[in-house]
Amino acid sequence: MTWSCGIVGLPNAGKSTLFKALTALEVTIESYPFSTIDPNKAVVPIPDERLSALAGLSGSEKMTPASIEIIDVAGLVKGASRGEGLGNQFLGHLRNVDLLVHVVAGFNNAPESGDNPADRMEIVNLELGFADLDIIERRRQKVEPKLKCGEKAARFELEILDRLEEHLNRGLPLRKISFNPSEEAVIGQLALLTRKAMIYVYNLPEDRVRQADLSHFPGDCMIVPMCARLEAELSDLPLEERAVFLEAYGFQESRTEKLLQECYKLLDLATFYTVKGTEARAWVVPEGIRAVEAAGRVHSDMESGFINVEVVPWDLLLAAGGLAGAREKGLCRVEGRDYRVHDGDVLFFRFRS
Repeated sequence: MTWSCGIVGLPNAGKSTLFKALTALEVTIESYPFSTIDPNKAVVPIPDERLSALAGLSGSEKMTPASIEIIDVAGLVKGASRGEGLGNQFLGHLRNVDLLVHVVAGFNNAPESGDNPADRMEIVNLELGFADLDIIERRRQKVEPKLKCGEKAARFELEILDRLEEHLNRGLPLRKISFNPSEEAVIGQLALLTRKAMIYVYNLPEDRVRQADLSHFPGDCMIVPMCARLEAELSDLPLEERAVFLEAYGFQESRTEKLLQECYKLLDLATFYTVKGTEARAWVVPEGIRAVEAAGRVHSDMESGFINVEVVPWDLLLAAGGLAGAREKGLCRVEGRDYRVHDGDVLFFRFRS
């Protein structure tokens, strides 16, 4: 299963440059608004040293990492939620993503809309909120006639819509409010933008990344300072030259890799591994998924015929020198269908075919 994130921000904030850095694809990067009319999309592998180590241990010829889909849409402007700058078209591409990456410009020639990062953030966040209000109003128009017909579910849904609207009118994103399972079942049908997890990329000149001033950002949000242009240049280099390039600018690691890792954490995901035949593979799943459901991610037959699963943490498997050594040392354990999978588990499923 591939997870997805959408890149948002003002025109010229560095969204397409970030997309190129994340995907190593050539995309249109211009200094005027709306150069990205159609969304750019790519599926990006998640860097994973654990998978590489497991593949090396087992001598796997094929290594399949977990991945995330990246979607880059055109820059938002004031009035985007009302259709300004083709805003509704752009926002529509974001409704099915799992997470939003909000690129905020931190350089001197940043977009004219907004004098500082806080102003630039507010423009985009308000437009996302206005777009949600529009969705809520359209939903209300469909539900109100049902209330007049005496449908009890309609009253429950309208109460939820009132709560959502009140929260948004206070300028607050819906991710800041909690709901019970019954309410979640209703809200999940609306694909609201401000309900999605969000991570900020503060796009800075390379000489300001390490001492980035993050005081403009909310204290409870995830922020990754980076120079998108520098990262895009890095993506053009052969792997063996990237470390030298980073060192020349005083960086120890790529910030795009850091961003992908933080997106993964924010979505509350876990990775389990399978090593079978010539392939070592990483599987991305929700944290705490049951073993039988994890088996179904590998193949539906494995879920329907599930017997049990042999589990060993990846680091213990490496330390033991392989599965045979792990078994001899008692590091493996057999679990049933309701076992909750942990990040880093190596799983060997047994099932009836």
